[in-house]
Amino acid sequence: MAVQTRYHLRRATLDDLSSVVGWPQTPTELRYLFPRAQWPAEPLKLLEHLANHEEGFVVCDSERILGYASLYNPKPQGRAWIGHLIVNPRARRMGVARYLVTALTTIAQERYRAKEMATICFANNQGAYDFYTTLGFQNEGWETRIDHRSEPLKVFRLTKSLPTPT
Repeated sequence: MAVQTRYHLRRATLDDLSSVVGWPQTPTELRYLFPRAQWPAEPLKLLEHLANHEEGFVVCDSERILGYASLYNPKPQGRAWIGHLIVNPRARRMGVARYLVTALTTIAQERYRAKEMATICFANNQGAYDFYTTLGFQNEGWETRIDHRSEPLKVFRLTKSLPTPT
């Protein structure tokens, strides 16, 4: 008997991205997703930014798009990065982000033979930090990013070693 999942992953389309750019609900959420974006969001600028990521993926159920993230800068036999992870506000706390990170990790391992996954997490985004550490990511250190007001933002580099495929 085949196990049915309620979610599936596919590459993001421009139509998908048009929906995704409307998901940030507050200036803080927008800042976490796009540090250089101003509130209120300018959908065309955000859409252009996301469209430049070759490896953008969405998680869907049978009716709607539930989450988005990009897999970027994958180095064969090295590190692959997860970026711009966001979940549709109506689908939060339903396992979508976990499904997305797991799926991107599988893609990174199978396609690039990645040995490590990485992401950045804003220092004041405790929920995201806790989420990633629950999935086995560890704090590798921090760096400074600049937001749209040219103000510095502290971000943590989180990494997770991947098992070597047999």
